[in-house]
Amino acid sequence: MARRLPLNQMASDEVRQWLQDTRTALQQKMQREQAYLKRRAARGVHTPTDEVYEADQVLEADLLALLDEIEQTLEGWLP
Repeated sequence: MARRLPLNQMASDEVRQWLQDTRTALQQKMQREQAYLKRRAARGVHTPTDEVYEADQVLEADLLALLDEIEQTLEGWLP
C-alpha cells in the first residue's frame, strides 16, 4: 500500500478509494492473524505473542468500524 496524501489534499474519489483499500487490507490482515491463531491453538500452543495477536483483533475490529464511520460521515460532505 502506497503512502497517501493527507485527506484534505485528496479528491473525493481518492478518499473513497483509500478507505476501501485500507478496509480491505485490514480485513486481510485480520484473516491472516486469525488463521495463525487457529493453527497454533490446534497444536496446543499459546504464548504471550498469541495474546497480543488476540488483543490486536479487537483493536483492528474497532479500526474497521472507525473506517466505516468515516466513510458514512464523508458521504454527506463529499461530492
